Amino acid sequence: MMSRESNNTKSYGKGYPAFPAFLIILILIIVGLLIPVRMLIASDNMSDNPLKIWLIPVRDNFTVAHTHSVELTEVKDIYQIEGTDIILTETIFSSYGAGLPATTDYPFEITDQGFRIYDINQTIDPLVYRTGAVRANHRLILGDKEITFLDFSQPAQGVRLRTKMMPLIYYLTKEVFQ
Repeated sequence: MMSRESNNTKSYGKGYPAFPAFLIILILIIVGLLIPVRMLIASDNMSDNPLKIWLIPVRDNFTVAHTHSVELTEVKDIYQIEGTDIILTETIFSSYGAGLPATTDYPFEITDQGFRIYDINQTIDPLVYRTGAVRANHRLILGDKEITFLDFSQPAQGVRLRTKMMPLIYYLTKEVFQ
């Protein structure tokens, strides 16, 4: 009778044990979830409780657009993200009036969008907007996505915007798996 060598390890495929492959995949998933990613966080200005979180690329920019309460024309504030700093780079508005700049120390031009003040490069900390109840219609513009503040906050609520590096698992638990 021919003797057969017994092998106590069960293998799948071309003779590779399944457990080490599973362990390697599991370790890669865990490490991937712990990698820090940049997030833009909208939180309640008083309690600092997060209202909404977005993943954002490094050195990305975003815009906050709203209707001016007196002039009833659109104002856009454009911000650049550098590290964890939020830097106001330019403002675009379409009419002069109460609360809008009449003079500026920064470069200024008239475009088809209106008046543009640029090269401002001021770090804004804290960056807080109060969600408009009716007219203001505050909107956050991230790339080609436009999100109204009322989608994640209440009328007249102070909303603080900040950036932070956090593990990917934090974003997934707060925004994806809710």
